[in-house]
Amino acid sequence: MPGKRLDEEERQLIAQFLWDGLGYSEIGRRLQRPASTIQREVVRNGGHNNYRPGAAHRAASERAMRRLPAVDDLDVDEEAYSFGRSPGEVQEFHLRLVTSFAQTGIPKTAARILAEVFMVDKGSLSATELVLRLSVSPGTVSRSTAYLQNLGLLRSERDGKRMRYFLDDDLWYRAWLSSAERNSVWAHTALDGAEIFGLDTPVGARLKDMGQFFAFVVVDMESTRKKWLDFFEKKKRACEKATEDAATP
Repeated sequence: MPGKRLDEEERQLIAQFLWDGLGYSEIGRRLQRPASTIQREVVRNGGHNNYRPGAAHRAASERAMRRLPAVDDLDVDEEAYSFGRSPGEVQEFHLRLVTSFAQTGIPKTAARILAEVFMVDKGSLSATELVLRLSVSPGTVSRSTAYLQNLGLLRSERDGKRMRYFLDDDLWYRAWLSSAERNSVWAHTALDGAEIFGLDTPVGARLKDMGQFFAFVVVDMESTRKKWLDFFEKKKRACEKATEDAATP
């Protein structure tokens, strides 16, 4: 059944299960569907308190009539639940991951995109796949991925006529380096402002404190950078040696 569109009977059961107070994971288990499929169906059609199975089924039929591939036409969840992973635990973690990204200040749609790419083993998704998974417009995907690329959290490559978005092995290092550069700019800007306003004025003193704080952060981050590069180099050499040993008869 997974990979097929929800039918009208399943939508009636979803409405009943929601009324009974069941969560997405339990509903998914009862219908033998991924919990994320149930969640998308409910969110797309009014939410937990306003889900109407008849209206939801009519809307799905209209999408099919327009010959656009619906999210449920693609088995987008199959990989996430491979390797014996628990659908319930995967879905719960997915929501936690989106929330954790959003709490750092990343806009919600961008946070959802980053989480989607993180949760596929190949570490990449095309623009079309993101549109289908998130049920958003291509323009929304384009704007959100551009935002993530500016932060150094994604990179893009053209895949035929479409764009494909990737995570790199040094993703967090590059994102952290970008943050260090911003902190350095803030430090220098604040200290320059303190000189302009006067160190003995309230504004000057405030800017001085800000500049000194970020200058301290920059020094600390530089020390951390050197430690990480040293650790990463040792790890790389160890992996290369292990590969060589395995290839040696």
